[in-house]
Amino acid sequence: MKKPVRNAMYILIMIICIVAIFVGVYAQFFKKAKDNDVDYEISDGNVISNVITQAEIKENFKDLFTNEFFSSNYDESGFTKIDNSKPIVYSGIDGYENEEEGKYDIKATIPVINISNEIAEKYNNLTTNTFVNKLNSILSDSKVYTIYDVNYTAYINNDILSVAIMASIKEGDSAQRLIIQTYNYNLKENKEVTINDIIEARGLDASNVTKKIKSIVNKAADDAKGMQSTGYNVYERDVNSDMYDATKVNNFIQGPNGELYIIYAYGNDAFTSEMDIIEI
Repeated sequence: MKKPVRNAMYILIMIICIVAIFVGVYAQFFKKAKDNDVDYEISDGNVISNVITQAEIKENFKDLFTNEFFSSNYDESGFTKIDNSKPIVYSGIDGYENEEEGKYDIKATIPVINISNEIAEKYNNLTTNTFVNKLNSILSDSKVYTIYDVNYTAYINNDILSVAIMASIKEGDSAQRLIIQTYNYNLKENKEVTINDIIEARGLDASNVTKKIKSIVNKAADDAKGMQSTGYNVYERDVNSDMYDATKVNNFIQGPNGELYIIYAYGNDAFTSEMDIIEI
């Protein structure tokens, strides 16, 4: 074989090897991104990529419910309390456990907002109506075997108290429900906090927040349809609902490091444990 021909063959082989390496790296990178179900993060009003997955966000969110109040050494001296011996959030029902074979298995820790005013009273009444009354009805009149588990978390960030209560309930053959109730209260200004207050305070663009919400919800809806096609019963999201407009969000908290969690707990209104959590 002549030298020029041999050199040309060597060059061709090298080119093929380089292309193969490039294709392999490309495929590996995009396969990893796909497998990780990449979420998005908002910074300075813009959407940027983030490596954390929705599954990880949901698990991290659930891990917050340790039945503790993280006050950040907030000065509570200026508040009129219901019980002066306790902090402004405490466990009204603390570590309650009760099990009766064939009837129920209950584990519940339920908070009280320990401030004597109309806003705190409203929140505490909602807690009673949603979580405490359900516990009492299970104890007094459970017609099917019921598993009921309630926990909470609470934080103060920049004068804003955020409280979230999460209950898991399984009644007989019905699907398990996951119920999440949140409260956000400006301690300094003595008023309820809306999602629009948070968006404005953070300098976020509401349209970008909506974009992030819809990207996550649409992905979850597509995944659910894929599972449904294989015979699974899944919760069907109405992706066109205005509930996914950032300015209409009513279930949210600020977490331990000031993270904003926007919460879609579909079990609040349906028999499902499905939820979408948007972290910003």
